[in-house]
Amino acid sequence: MPAHSMREKAAGPAWTGLDDLPDAARSVLTDFLDALTQVLGTELRCVVLFGSAAEGRLRATSDINVLVVADSITEAQLNALGETLRAGRAAAGLTVMFLESGEFGAACESFAMKFADIKVRHRLLYGEDPFAGSGIQRAAAVRRLGQVLLNLKVRLRERYTLDGDHPDRLAAVLADLTGPVRVGAATLLALYDGQERAPKAALEEYCADPRWSACLAGLSAVHRGEIPPADTLRALVADVLALLAALSAAAMALS
Repeated sequence: MPAHSMREKAAGPAWTGLDDLPDAARSVLTDFLDALTQVLGTELRCVVLFGSAAEGRLRATSDINVLVVADSITEAQLNALGETLRAGRAAAGLTVMFLESGEFGAACESFAMKFADIKVRHRLLYGEDPFAGSGIQRAAAVRRLGQVLLNLKVRLRERYTLDGDHPDRLAAVLADLTGPVRVGAATLLALYDGQERAPKAALEEYCADPRWSACLAGLSAVHRGEIPPADTLRALVADVLALLAALSAAAMALS
């Protein structure tokens, strides 16, 4: 059943799935949903909240990630949504992925790792769940996992070269990397056994060997906003590169 249907504006806010969110996030999403239904009308197919907000784990630094699927999306409609999106971005980090209905399948294939994560961690705010009964092709997921892990390694080497002498910057780089590394572990384990896991739990499971304990603790620390000493951060970079290499080797073995 749809999470929400078109409603009269006079009825006031009545969106489901927002009650447990912080006030700022709830206000931003209410305004954006109101704008979407007004601008896109019957073209709107679904609105999906994903990531930490969908899990009820928003941090002060977290973005609010939303997927919008509509039968068609015109430039005029995007222009009409611009003011609301800009306000939401400024107030609470609202980030939106706009897809036309005919693009959904291709997006699942092209961004297999990302969409596998969204499938696990999402909350339907409007319409029919696009992930109900859908599956990401295994070959596409394996291929995309390898690409993402390689990209993470390349980016980390560059940023370490640039920011290795600046603990605050290096900590921020590693904090930004934590989410994708966790998603990589979740994707890898799901490819092994078909079981979907939350990304944080998946990385903890994959890194159950004590040799990864310092790496896990370090990633959690920087993800919380802590800035460890420079030597600790340099060691953490080495550990993360080794972890990415291990994940890459495991992904390659699935090919």
